[in-house]
Amino acid sequence: MHPQGPRTKPASIGTEKAALFSIGSLEEKIPFVLYPLLLSLDLVLCRCKNYEYPKNLSVELINEIKSSLQKKKIKSVVFDLRIHDWINTPCLRRSRILAQSLQDICSDLQISNSIILSNGGQLIGNAVGVFSEKMEAREVLRGEGPPDLTKFALEIGADFLLMTKKTNQRIEAKKWLRDQIINGEFTSAHLDFTEKRILLSQKKGYVHHLAMEKLHALRSYLASVHPVIGLSLKKKSGDWIAKGDAIVDVHLSRGQKNPIKQETCQRIFVISNDSPNHQPLILERLGLNIHS
Repeated sequence: MHPQGPRTKPASIGTEKAALFSIGSLEEKIPFVLYPLLLSLDLVLCRCKNYEYPKNLSVELINEIKSSLQKKKIKSVVFDLRIHDWINTPCLRRSRILAQSLQDICSDLQISNSIILSNGGQLIGNAVGVFSEKMEAREVLRGEGPPDLTKFALEIGADFLLMTKKTNQRIEAKKWLRDQIINGEFTSAHLDFTEKRILLSQKKGYVHHLAMEKLHALRSYLASVHPVIGLSLKKKSGDWIAKGDAIVDVHLSRGQKNPIKQETCQRIFVISNDSPNHQPLILERLGLNIHS
């Protein structure tokens, strides 16, 4: 996948090469945020691969990643590992063991690396669908995006700046990245939809969690219908929904009929009478290993 978007400046000679691998991610928006942000600091994401939900880390996948790292001669890499059954202790333990294999490969190849184990039961940001996610990424770059997406992208971006030794302080790395946004570096980048349909809730209660399998199936269906069709969720885990509240914005191209049934979107939201317990987004960080 190449995350370069419209009106992004091309990589110049001498820029440092980096890679981002997401395993088990439902969305593809992180590279759309990071590519122009890092390129402004002369760091290019030349390899971005999204092994989308419900992909799990395995020995076979590790070997495929190793081959990709060798072919591209990557010097810095971040692994974003989404753990879908993270409250299952054996599952989390197995993910840690497999993640250690990635670290060992990077050590053998002298590649600086960072591994983030995150909660695969959460959607980062609100958009679903490539075009919608590109639009949301540009909202982040204009300083108007969802806080969770902004925070997660800055965490990964800071790792890249630390690994490439552009700074040795995480606080300073995040400040540099935020300054690019605050200074209006990306305000010219803009995408828009021609039409929007708002779907309203037929139920009331707290959003206990999102049904990720159903959301993934809907995302795949929309991609097969038309590349522009996408969603923006108006409610997420922990939010209260009243009957008649807007729960989803459907983005369409001009004159296109909405292919999504109300009941389909309603089933994405698992409703309960009680507010759910807080769940972390980032579960663990497996070190920041920097090689010369």
